[in-house]
Amino acid sequence: MTKANDSPDPTPRSEDVIAQTTIFLFSVALGMATVVVPLVATASGYALGAVGFLVATSAVTQIAARAGMGVLMDRFRTRSFVLASLVLLAASCVVLAVSQAFWAFVVSQLLQGAARAYFFTGAQTHVVRGTRTAVSALARMNITNGMGLLIGPLIAGLVGAWSLTAALWIAAAISGVAVFAGAFLVSYEPFTKPRPQPGITARPVWQRPGVVTAGWMGATAGGWRGILNSYLAVLITEAGHSIPVAGAMMTLANLAALVGSSLATPLRRLGVGASTLWGTVLAAGGTAAMALLVPNLALACVFLVLSGLGGGILQTLGPALAAESVSSEERGRSIASVGTFRAISLLVTPMGIGALVFVLPSPAIATAIVAVALGVPAMVARRSARGDN
Repeated sequence: MTKANDSPDPTPRSEDVIAQTTIFLFSVALGMATVVVPLVATASGYALGAVGFLVATSAVTQIAARAGMGVLMDRFRTRSFVLASLVLLAASCVVLAVSQAFWAFVVSQLLQGAARAYFFTGAQTHVVRGTRTAVSALARMNITNGMGLLIGPLIAGLVGAWSLTAALWIAAAISGVAVFAGAFLVSYEPFTKPRPQPGITARPVWQRPGVVTAGWMGATAGGWRGILNSYLAVLITEAGHSIPVAGAMMTLANLAALVGSSLATPLRRLGVGASTLWGTVLAAGGTAAMALLVPNLALACVFLVLSGLGGGILQTLGPALAAESVSSEERGRSIASVGTFRAISLLVTPMGIGALVFVLPSPAIATAIVAVALGVPAMVARRSARGDN
């Protein structure tokens, strides 16, 4: 295992292979869990409104974990967070495979939330410490992540049609294999917190203009992901479509997000304001239209693809903007801040839909309303963004 400080040396080819393999395996396992957990909940007799609240509990530990990661990255190596996340994801799948009691759902989702927080913030920070630009490094990571999220739901749909419990055990096993791969990542030293300059009060990282704009971009992407994680499979099956179709549509959304991530680099040249506009309109508007049109599978797929493009654009450009807006030693804190925005959105979005389900005639209408509301903060924030940021 190689120890390394941030350096101008080119990123080793072996590190690329190891990092991308670890990201891919985590994403396959997570993609499987994302499809299976809501279906296990409905199969266990939980009401639609309760499903949203159960899935949203994962955001509780996401918020707590991400909020503390800025400080922890000054003490622990980024590789440590990646390895911890893999163990937590495996544990979350095992708990729910063993029991479908209420406590098991809560514990499983809390573990999954911590896994998501440590992995995505840890992996994003890890890859931007190489020699590539932040946008390029994050686009590469998100493309690999997207590939895993393409395959995971398909496996979940095929295996889940036979046994949802078996799908959870397979996801746990894949996470275990990823632990072995991640152990060989480059061991970057912890960050060194910049020393305060006499007479100058430094503004907290999360209050920096670029980080704030990036945070709202991350929040919109997080809300889009929150809807996919909690209600997409439920909406599809409630409309009369099968479990394999639900898995295939999750894969379709993730494929679109993968394409969106690949478009992030050229779109970045238009400036923060323009890229935020495109990403937000596609993510929020596409999700709302998809929810309302889900009985018509063809139209629902079209708007699901548009929403995925927007989600992919935002989830790549948000952390990249945050990393570029601060010094190299503050990148961990800035990316963790964007992750906190995202985690809060992941909590609020499913809970908002779950609450509206009790007063609106259908989950589809509730989902559409929340999707549109997702885009408002980002659209406001983009007005203060500079086109050359």
